Amino acid sequence: MASVKSMLSVIIPAYNEAKRLGGNFSAVISYLNEHFPNFELIIVDDGSQDNTSQLIAKFIAGKSKVQLISYQPNRGKGYAVRTGVLASHGEIVLFMDADLSTPLLEIPRILKRLKDADIVIGSRGTANSKIETPPPFYRKHASFIFDQIKFAMVGLRDYKDTQCGFKAFRGPVARSLFAKSQIDRFMFDVEILYMAQKSHLKIQEMPVTWADMPDSTVRFWEGVVNMFRDLWRIKQLHS
Repeated sequence: MASVKSMLSVIIPAYNEAKRLGGNFSAVISYLNEHFPNFELIIVDDGSQDNTSQLIAKFIAGKSKVQLISYQPNRGKGYAVRTGVLASHGEIVLFMDADLSTPLLEIPRILKRLKDADIVIGSRGTANSKIETPPPFYRKHASFIFDQIKFAMVGLRDYKDTQCGFKAFRGPVARSLFAKSQIDRFMFDVEILYMAQKSHLKIQEMPVTWADMPDSTVRFWEGVVNMFRDLWRIKQLHS
C-alpha cells in the first residue's frame, strides 16, 4: 500500500458517463479520502457527446484533490489515459475505468504488489481471477482471436490479459512510458507493455475481481477494426 507520504495519482478516463456520474465518482472520492488521503484524482473527459464534462465540473467544485481535464473531439481511451498520466504528480500512478468494473477494494492489493515491481497489471485471465459478471459470448470469442493475433504480431505471451483497465505504475515509470506512447485508442495497453518489456521493466500480473458492465462505453468492435493497424504501428514504432 502507498505510504502516508507517497502521493497516489488516480487517472479515470470518461466518455459519455453522465448516467452514472454521481454514484461512481462519489464512491471513488470517498474511498480515496478514507484510505489514501494523500491523493490526486484526475478525470479526463475524452470528448463526451453528452453533458459529462459539465456535470463533473459541478460535482468536483471545491474538491481540491480532484482535477478535470476536458477536450473535444473524442480522441480515444489511450489518448485520455496518456493525458491524465502526463498531468500527474504522484509517486504512484493508477488508472482505472469509470464503470468500476474492477472494484475499489482491489486498489490496496495492486499497490502492495507494486512494492516489488515497476508495473502491476490487473488480469481477468488468470486462474485466481474472479469474474462476477462474464462478458457476452461474442466478446469472449473476439478477445480470444485478438490474443492470438497480438501474440503473433508483438508477442507479450507472458501475460494472460493485457487489456484490463486497471493498472498501477511507479510514477516516473508511467510518465516516461506514456510520454513515448502514440497509440490513442484501445491498443494503448499493448503499446505500453511492449515498451516496458523492451526496457526490461519488472511487470507483475495480478488476478482481480471483475464484472462486465452492460452500459460500458467501450466500443468493442471499433477496437477490433483498428486492431491490425495499431498492432502494426506498435511494432514499427518501438522495435
